[in-house]
Amino acid sequence: MEGAGSSNSLRIAAAREAIAKRQNQEFRKLKESYNDEISEVRNKNEKEIMRFKKDYELKMTTEKTEAEIKLAKLRSQYSKQLEVENERFKKLLEDLKQSNSERILEAQKANEQQAVRQEARHNEYLERARLRFEEEKAKLET
Repeated sequence: MEGAGSSNSLRIAAAREAIAKRQNQEFRKLKESYNDEISEVRNKNEKEIMRFKKDYELKMTTEKTEAEIKLAKLRSQYSKQLEVENERFKKLLEDLKQSNSERILEAQKANEQQAVRQEARHNEYLERARLRFEEEKAKLET
């Protein structure tokens, strides 16, 4: 019996060893499978991240270009508007100068006319005074 017990123990030990080897082999396969799956997911995620980076860079470049185009357009419009406003200001200034010159000429003409009228009234006054003087002189002489 002892031989049979030993043989049984050896068989059990061999079966345990075989089970342990099988389990180790299954764990290795499972580990390799998980490592492959993790590696595949990691690669997929890295590719996705690279795609997002490229999309982001493309979008940023596009938006930067569009912003620069808009800025150039605004600058051009501003320059045109500035030119228009400068021309309008020059015209207004010329009109104002012309109007002011005309007013000055009118004022000078009015002053001259007033001076002529004043001189005429003064001459009339002097003439009336001379006539009164002549009348008085004629009365005194008669």
